[in-house]
Order: sequence, then structure tokens, then C-alpha cells
Amino acid sequence: MSQPIPSTPRISLEPLSVSKHLLDIHETWSDPTHLIWSTDTASKTLDQTREWMIPRTQAHDPDVENYAILLAVEGQPVCIGNCGVLPDGARGMLGYGLKRRWWGMGYMGEAIPLLLRLYWTRRPDVRRLHATVNPENVASVRILVRNGFMEQEVLPGDVSLRSKGMGDPVLYTLERPP
Repeated sequence: MSQPIPSTPRISLEPLSVSKHLLDIHETWSDPTHLIWSTDTASKTLDQTREWMIPRTQAHDPDVENYAILLAVEGQPVCIGNCGVLPDGARGMLGYGLKRRWWGMGYMGEAIPLLLRLYWTRRPDVRRLHATVNPENVASVRILVRNGFMEQEVLPGDVSLRSKGMGDPVLYTLERPP
């Protein structure tokens, strides 16, 4: 039996779907400013975004927990980004992205606790999550720390971030709550 997906008065999550969310996710992942903090490169075409999305959906891999972030705008849900956990051995890897026009409004800060609550319920076998973030991305670091992630180590040598003038990313981990 599937678990209900938690929500807040402003934010809800729904499973990421290529057919339903492609245009919105393309807007996020084709924006070079959004990707300044990412090791991913910008999608130039819808086909590139589709190829990026497919392995990040439950339709492709049932162990993926990836969701569209929906904001209630005048009573209608609008996709403003995505957040999810991809399988990575015995742990999960947290990732997220938000359309630039929605940055700084606290939406990701609402979405991540919803995702974590859902994830821990659906994946009782996973003991730890991890995320990598550039320490200059203060908003992302703040989201991780507020949700209990602990800084573990600097990951030297990420050429893709260095080419953007960024320093080395930092690994954060979160243990399953008791």
C-alpha cells in the first residue's frame, strides 16, 4: 500500500513524470545560472532534459524517489522544481533544483522535510543519505543543516566545479532517524 505524500499549505510533492513535468524541469535544468552550483551541464534541448529525467523517475527505476515540487498559485499547482533521492549503494543521494524565479522564498526549505519524511517511510532499508554541496552555496548548506545533515569531508578535485570558478564540494550525511 502506498504512503500518502505529505504537504504544507504552500507546497506539495508528486512523483516526477517525464510526460507531465518535462517543460517545467527543462526550464530549471536549462538555466545556466541555476546550474552554477551543479556538476551537471545545462540541457540545451527538450530531448536532453528528457534523457536527464528518465533515470530519475520511478517509472524507470522503482528505487528512485524523485518528486516534482508543486506550489499552490491561485489555487492551482505549479511545478517550481524537483527534489529526490537516487539509490547509491547502501545509501541514498539527495538532490534538488528550483526554478530561479522561486529562489529565496523558502520553498525548498519546505519541500526537503516533506521529502525526507516520505523517503524514510518508504525506504526502511536505507540507513543513511548523503548530499554534496559547494560551501559557497550558502542557501543549500543551510537547507541541509536545518534538516540534520552533518558535514563530513571536502571532496577535492571536482573539475566541473573548478571550471566554474568554484571550490571543492563538501559531503554531508544524514543518518536515519530513530
